[in-house]
Parts: sequence; C-alpha cells; structure tokens
Amino acid sequence: MKNHLWIAMTCGLLSACQTVAPQSVADSQKPPSDALRSAIVQAARNVVFDPYSIRDAEISNVVFLNPQSGIEAVCVKANAKNQLGGYTGRQATGISIRNGTILGATQGDPRCLDPRLRYHRFKELENLKSI
Repeated sequence: MKNHLWIAMTCGLLSACQTVAPQSVADSQKPPSDALRSAIVQAARNVVFDPYSIRDAEISNVVFLNPQSGIEAVCVKANAKNQLGGYTGRQATGISIRNGTILGATQGDPRCLDPRLRYHRFKELENLKSI
C-alpha cells in the first residue's frame, strides 16, 4: 500500500512540474524587422539575375527553426526576369537567419508554402526598379 501511495504522490509532483510545450513554428511568427528587410534587398542585388525587374514581392513573418541555436527563417516570394528576359513566375526562397545575419537561402523551399505562414507586401524589393 505504501508503494502505491508513493507512486501516486511522485506522479502528482512530476506532472505539476511539467513545463508548457514549446511553441510551434507557426506560433513563433513575428514581422520582419526593417534591418532584415534591408539586408534581403542588398542580397537580392547580388543574387537575382535582374534585380530591377522584381515584381509581386512578398515577405513572410520570421519564424524560429531551432530556438536552441537561435536560427530563424523568413520566406520571400517574388517574380523576376531570367537570363532570356522572360519572367519566371513567383518563386519562393527560404532564408535562414541568426542574430539578424543571413546564413543562406534555399530556392524553392517547400516550407514557404505552409498556409499558416503570414506574408506581407515587400515594396522595398519591388522598388529596386526605381533606382
């Protein structure tokens, strides 16, 4: 009988000490900062074949990919001209970030298609054509 009582008390204490489940990726969303938007615009100037042709640009909220390592991600969807001068259609690019620094990008990242991800118009990227 004592063993059963001890087990019941221990289980009760352990369940009282449980922590709240970590946030899901979708719950960790926050709007991208102006500094991050600016960094992406600067990177696009060096990566996109014709950055001045960018149109229909959107940027997603920032989400945590790995909270322990501080790695976050943001997605950018945009349409730009290719080397033949034709528009490619909206392409999604996933961008990994740590402490506001861009770590890398993945063209066609399937995570950018998650319907829980909220997008905002990315006028700064479209405005490259005005420079």
